[in-house]
Amino acid sequence: MTAQISAYGRLVADPQTRTTANDKQMTMARLAVSLPCHTGPNGEATYWLGVVAFGKQAELLAKHQKGDLISVAGNMQLNQWAGQDGVQKEQPQVIADSVISARTARPGGKKGSQGQAASALNHASQQQSDEFDQRPPFDDEAPF
Repeated sequence: MTAQISAYGRLVADPQTRTTANDKQMTMARLAVSLPCHTGPNGEATYWLGVVAFGKQAELLAKHQKGDLISVAGNMQLNQWAGQDGVQKEQPQVIADSVISARTARPGGKKGSQGQAASALNHASQQQSDEFDQRPPFDDEAPF
């Protein structure tokens, strides 16, 4: 049985690309994901998730840089190792089947900052929701 995960967050460092012994491209990165937490500041906590991608997904992940917003999906696994001090350590990671960029583009093909388009869209939809009639678009008394 495998655990599937989808996560959305910011890269905390530039992804690192390597070639495996089988000459397959592999890219590794770390993702900071905000989670709801009633004891955390602002009701959130940061969860650090390792991301490993192979092949085409590795190429897509390698195109990103520190601070970029991405969404990943794949199998969850627990990476365990002994630290330099001899203490057993572990880090959750996802073996990415899907890497999706959350970058935005401005008209004319210029890159914008991440999240601007989404926040503008949310702001606009909140304003418009007050202006629209919230009644159902049908009449319950109409015969069928």
